[in-house]
Amino acid sequence: MKQTAVEYIKEKLMCNEYWYENMTFDQIFEQAKEMEKEQIIRAHLMARCYDNPNSHNEAEQYYNEIYESNT
Repeated sequence: MKQTAVEYIKEKLMCNEYWYENMTFDQIFEQAKEMEKEQIIRAHLMARCYDNPNSHNEAEQYYNEIYESNT
C-alpha cells in the first residue's frame, strides 16, 4: 500500500530522517502536500469514470477549487 502524506510526515519526524537527508521542515511539509494532492486527485479519479479523456484535468480542477483556495 502506498504511503499517505500523514504517514510520510510521521516517519520523517519520528525517525529524524530529515536531519540525515538535510531536509527542512518546510521541505517535508511541501512534499507531504504534494503527496496529499496526488492522493486526492487519484481518489477523485477512482470515483469518476476513467473513460473520460478529461478525467485527470477534472480531478486536478476539483483539487484546485477545493484545496488550493484554502492554502
